[in-house]
Amino acid sequence: MEKQSNNEISYFIFGNKPTGEYEDSFWDTSTILETKEYYFKPNVKLTDKPRKGDIVIFKEFDSKVYWGQAILDSGKEEVRTGNETVIKFLLKDVNKWLYQVNTDFVYNELSNGDTRARIVSITQKDYNLIIAAMENNSPLSEGRQKQIKALWDKFKFSIKDENKIYYKNEIEKIINEWEQYKGKILNDTLTLDEYTNTLGGPTATMPGGYLCNFLERETRRVLGSSKPGSALNFEVKLNDDRSTYHIKSQKKFVATRQEAQAFFDDKVKGLLKSIVSATDLQEKIRIVQDSEYSAKQVLMKLAVLDNLTDFLYIYSTMWLEELYNEFVAGPEEGLLSKNHQVCSIAKHLLGVDETDKIELILMSRFLWEYENAKAIADEDNPNVIMYGPPGTGKTFSVVNNSLDFVCQGDRSRYEIVQFHPSFTYEDFIEGIKPKGVSKDGNIRFELVNGVFKNFCIKAKNNPDKSYYFVVDEINRANLSTVFGESLSLLEKQYRHDSKTNKVLIRTQYSTLIEDLIKEDDKYMNLAYTIDNGEVKFGVPGNVFFIGMMNDVDKSIDAFDLALRRRFKWIRKDCDYDVIEEETRYRYKEDFTNIDNYVKACQSLNNYISNDLGLGKSYEFGHSFFMKMGGIAKRKEVTSNNIETLFDLYLRPTLKEYLRAVFAESELDGKLNEALKRFKEALK
Repeated sequence: MEKQSNNEISYFIFGNKPTGEYEDSFWDTSTILETKEYYFKPNVKLTDKPRKGDIVIFKEFDSKVYWGQAILDSGKEEVRTGNETVIKFLLKDVNKWLYQVNTDFVYNELSNGDTRARIVSITQKDYNLIIAAMENNSPLSEGRQKQIKALWDKFKFSIKDENKIYYKNEIEKIINEWEQYKGKILNDTLTLDEYTNTLGGPTATMPGGYLCNFLERETRRVLGSSKPGSALNFEVKLNDDRSTYHIKSQKKFVATRQEAQAFFDDKVKGLLKSIVSATDLQEKIRIVQDSEYSAKQVLMKLAVLDNLTDFLYIYSTMWLEELYNEFVAGPEEGLLSKNHQVCSIAKHLLGVDETDKIELILMSRFLWEYENAKAIADEDNPNVIMYGPPGTGKTFSVVNNSLDFVCQGDRSRYEIVQFHPSFTYEDFIEGIKPKGVSKDGNIRFELVNGVFKNFCIKAKNNPDKSYYFVVDEINRANLSTVFGESLSLLEKQYRHDSKTNKVLIRTQYSTLIEDLIKEDDKYMNLAYTIDNGEVKFGVPGNVFFIGMMNDVDKSIDAFDLALRRRFKWIRKDCDYDVIEEETRYRYKEDFTNIDNYVKACQSLNNYISNDLGLGKSYEFGHSFFMKMGGIAKRKEVTSNNIETLFDLYLRPTLKEYLRAVFAESELDGKLNEALKRFKEALK
């Protein structure tokens, strides 16, 4: 909060009742925030004391919380409103705290124990005590809140108008389709066929075909992906023969329709109705969390559809736990309850308009991307290696999804280089390199900084921001030679602290740089820092080092144990969910047999890793399979499409893999068998 220059600032507590108690009049908290005006009746004591520039903390009586602060922008003013005269104060820098403070926590320590007065005069020590209690109660620091708000603003600005139009149309469509299901659930007319079916079946006539598919897939574009883990977790499922059923809890794999109907009526219909009919939000949450239904993520989606403003459109246990720990850090609770609490805080922090359906969609997408970006590298793991088969999105997820997001589009905060066999210490840290030709025709050599050293200097000069150094194909160079004596400096405990100037080393060329500086100050730019007259190098704590590599490359062995232990290793394999959700007919509509296509992709990769014995490192990444969107000419993936994709994009690479293991005479047979497995699984 902006501090006034006045040395005689006074501090006060202004008290009012919670939002809604005054029916949205100017006494109400929500109106105070909107108008930046605070009112008292003439009989309130101490109205003559507060002056312009004084600092106020706001308190709500009934809820017993301190909820924010402001600076008075005027002294006492008497104004007429209706038939009465009231006292008005103008406010500025109004800040409603994200995390409130229970008044009982600090009451005994305040110098003024008046708990009922509308205006209470307090000391600066009292003010600092309340602020400290607020900050101690806040998992997110004020600085972190500002960073997240800035990321949110940048994220919203990046969304194209055409995408907003798509979200608007899609959410309206989903709401209308959900009403069809909701009506049937509430009046007990939802049938077994409308709950579980097969796409394209003669009785699969509801939106998305049937409810389970509607919740899992039809709504995912705007309400997020909710995976049951397996379709069997829907408790009762129509088998592929379209006549028998699987009942999970009864362990019946080939149940009759009569058995399935009885189970559905007894165990499923009532549960769905209790969730949808619950008008109290906490009751709805309790029903979902206490149920024995296996596909909890899908039940969460059911609750979300019925309360679009109260939940995030995120269902992953991992992501919700991470968000809860960062935004709330409260006691252990059920997943849906955590979802709701994070949603409430996020709406407040980001200033989301609950009536704006697009903003609600964007908020969930933003928080998902926020957590996904954080997972790449964090303060506990500043050095990360992402590895896996080609085409698994290592470079894309780091550069396109994560770095641009966390750096708010500030390209200067990340550097991307690609290692190769001739990449050296001179390229990375510093060295003597040819720099043109002199007047007499001789090659001129100069000492220059390498790309990593220059990056560290930039990060050191901006300690309040995070910087990301990304190395693609990191295993292609001789890493011990490239890093040299700087290798140990990557470790978290050996990062340079600019306040103490500890953990600095002298490099190969430190002495030469010192001599050059003595000759001319222009060489100061070669020094990372000068410590007691000595040129030294360090790696700042705000530098995150991210390496990427394909582990089919034999040069992976370049990572010796000393290097391996300094990095967090994140494996990226083929993501079949990405294939299902992002592979579209001409990039717009879903393929009608996308499930079978995903199974075909899995079948091919299983053949490569298991039957051929090559291992998971030789499987194809999802980006290869997503090329189907540009190949298929109809809304159904065909065997001919599979063959085209295989011949154009997969066969050449797979042939090279096989050549290292099998005789040349065996290659065609293995490749043809791979294509056969790929095509057969489509059926």
